[in-house]
Amino acid sequence: MRQKLLIKSGNFFFKLRNALFPLFIVSLLLFTKPGLFLENETADKLAVGAGFITALLGVVFRCIVIGFAYIKRGGRDGKVYAENLVTKGFYNHVRNPMYIGNFLILTGLGIIYGSIYVYIAVIPLFAFIYLSIVITEENYLRGHFGKEYEEYCKRVPRFMPNLSGLKESLKEFHYDWRKAIRKDYGTFFGTIVGCYAILLIKKRLLYGFPRNINDITGPLIVFLLLAAGYILLRFLKKSGKLKQSAG
Repeated sequence: MRQKLLIKSGNFFFKLRNALFPLFIVSLLLFTKPGLFLENETADKLAVGAGFITALLGVVFRCIVIGFAYIKRGGRDGKVYAENLVTKGFYNHVRNPMYIGNFLILTGLGIIYGSIYVYIAVIPLFAFIYLSIVITEENYLRGHFGKEYEEYCKRVPRFMPNLSGLKESLKEFHYDWRKAIRKDYGTFFGTIVGCYAILLIKKRLLYGFPRNINDITGPLIVFLLLAAGYILLRFLKKSGKLKQSAG
């Protein structure tokens, strides 16, 4: 019964997987109010720093995984689909490294926002969403690849990485930083913008709107620089300058 519920939920959320980051931020703003960690400004500054680091760790982890072995699970017609079973690189040590990165990003955003409801409701909700998607993908892969996938599941953990032998697993790969940027520059900029936007919204809701021009121009310059960086990388991708390197 529990498995069927997870698969049914996963099929639904799989269609929305690309919108999970915006949905997370919208859910924060609609259903919770930001707060100071431990009701203390100094503690909150430390928490905000920890949130940024957590989110960036998620981005870095995704980029490392993609640069060594990229798994395409784009789906087909809104349903789970995979042409090949990827078991090399980081996938030889954890079955869902990309979802680990995603969850670290969401957790970091939640920590920055600082609402107690993020910890007791929003983050657990998105943990359930990701779990249901993973269970749905596993159900598909088990049916599509059969015994090969069963053996893979017995050997490799779902979420907790087993780093034993990682160096040996990566020896056969050449890290392709161009591919990492090409595939995930959107996640990088989305995360940075999300962190910064949540922090600005938090400050405005807690302390009110800015009263002088300097409080407006600073954030505006940051967003313009981020937009310029995004446009530049998108141009490089479209022009083919970030094609996979030889070797």
